[in-house]
Parts: sequence; structure tokens; C-alpha cells
Amino acid sequence: MNRIFRTLIVTLTLSIVASSALIAAPKRESLVTRIINSEYALEEIMAKPETRIPASILQQAKGIILTLNYRAGFFLGGHGGRGVLVAKNPLNGEWGVPAFVSTGGANLGFQIGAKEIDTVYVIMDEATVRRAYTGRFDLSADAAAVAGPVGVLSERKEGDDYKNANILVYTTTKGLYAGVSVKGGWVKPDNLATKVFYNTEYNAPEIVLSDWFELPREAKALINRINYYTSGQF
Repeated sequence: MNRIFRTLIVTLTLSIVASSALIAAPKRESLVTRIINSEYALEEIMAKPETRIPASILQQAKGIILTLNYRAGFFLGGHGGRGVLVAKNPLNGEWGVPAFVSTGGANLGFQIGAKEIDTVYVIMDEATVRRAYTGRFDLSADAAAVAGPVGVLSERKEGDDYKNANILVYTTTKGLYAGVSVKGGWVKPDNLATKVFYNTEYNAPEIVLSDWFELPREAKALINRINYYTSGQF
């Protein structure tokens, strides 16, 4: 093994170790940024009539996942992202405190380069919410994900697929941003990030559905925004 090759291997190994250390110990400041980005993603989607989530959908929802996704590749690629999960407390029906999640999967279809896409997953049943904060679940196998209705009138249509779906997907483009890329994706809790943010040893289930975890001031704007859109007063 020549010196150049050995140097390359050592450099690569050190890079992997350094990256692992960063992943293993996220800084709270970066998590606050993730919450801010999640609020921004929701604002972007709600700003346009063609992508806006109807208030009645949010009122029926049991949870919501707000993510910033990155898609890359040529014909066959991948997508990944990070975001937050906010669930309604089943006891009082109010939006609770956020927990952190990550997303990923494979894309099929014509695509060149990388693209940043805001995506909101509106969860319509409590069983899917539990899967979202307790372990990884695949959108193709564990939940039916379809493009959600937008605006005000579209949700009144009868016989639409969304009425039987576990998850309604909204993006900064109308409907599903790549069809099979969402259906081939996954969502899993980022328990380490959640523990760091709340400075606790509790995992996402105890935090998301608690009524005794105080909402951090850095997350108040996000929850206020979700409540505002849920009220339908915008």
C-alpha cells in the first residue's frame, strides 16, 4: 500500500469519525435552527393557495411532520432531510411540544442535480403518529401517503383518495413532489437530538405526548403558527 493511498484512507477514516461525532452530539443551537426551518417550511406551503393545507385537515389531524428535504441524482437518486414532529395530545386535543425526526428514501424519475424542498406530512391517525415517534416506518409499507387536498373547496370532493390515507403530503410544489419518492421514503425519530434539545433522558414518546414538558421558548413561534393555521382565521 503506497503512502498516498494510506494517507487517503487515514483522512477518510478521520472524516468519518469526525462526522459521527457531530451526529452523535448535535448542538442545541443547530436544533433551534431546525425548528426555525420547520416553521419556515410551513409558512412557505401555507403562503400559496395551490399548496395551502385546509384548516379542516389540520383540525382533524393527529400529528404533523415538518421537514426540509434534499433531493439529488440523475434518473435514480435519493432524498433525505430533517425536521420536527408535533402531535396532538389525545387527552386534550391540543398541539404538544415538538420532537425531532429524520427522513430519507430513494427517488425514481427524471432529476438532475440537487434540490431543496419543504415538505409537510399531515398524519391523520394516532397509530401512525405512534409509529413516527417510536421507530422508523416506511411510507410505502406502513402508511398510505398521498397528496393532500389544498385550498378550501378541494377538500369537499367526494371519493378522493386522501380520505382513506394515513398521511397527507404537502410540498412547495403542488401535490407529491416526486410521486414514488415519497412512497419509497421513511421517517424515524431522532431521539438523540430530542434529548439534547430538552436536556433530558426521556425519549420522544414521553415528550411528544406529555402534558408536563414545558414548551421551550424557541419552539413557541412554531406552535403558535400551527395553532394559527389550525384555527382557520388566516
